[in-house]
Amino acid sequence: MLVSSGSVAVVLAASKNSGSSAFSYLFLVVLIVGAYLLFVRPAKARQRRALETRNNVAPGVEVVTTAGLIATVVSSDDETVTLEISPGVQSKFLKQAIVRVVTPPEPHEEIDPDSTEQTPPPA
Repeated sequence: MLVSSGSVAVVLAASKNSGSSAFSYLFLVVLIVGAYLLFVRPAKARQRRALETRNNVAPGVEVVTTAGLIATVVSSDDETVTLEISPGVQSKFLKQAIVRVVTPPEPHEEIDPDSTEQTPPPA
């Protein structure tokens, strides 16, 4: 029986390929799990936070709509919210149109210039 070196190389390559295919499947699984962790989970978390924001809107809160309109909430029900765009002008929007709730800036403490002491720096 005559065995050529080429056929031995083919047999050895085939036996090495079985380990390589397992590594390929493992790499594919790791890639899919990584894509899920990088893209799907953060998107679902953002959607959940947006839904909570929309459902917890109360009258008197200032909101921004998808169109960029800044208005004050007058009333809300399960699906809609009534916004006061300007004094006396009210409009009804779907809750999905609310992008975010505007948080008022924290007031800064004013410093009275007469009450501050100026001490020279230590020498």
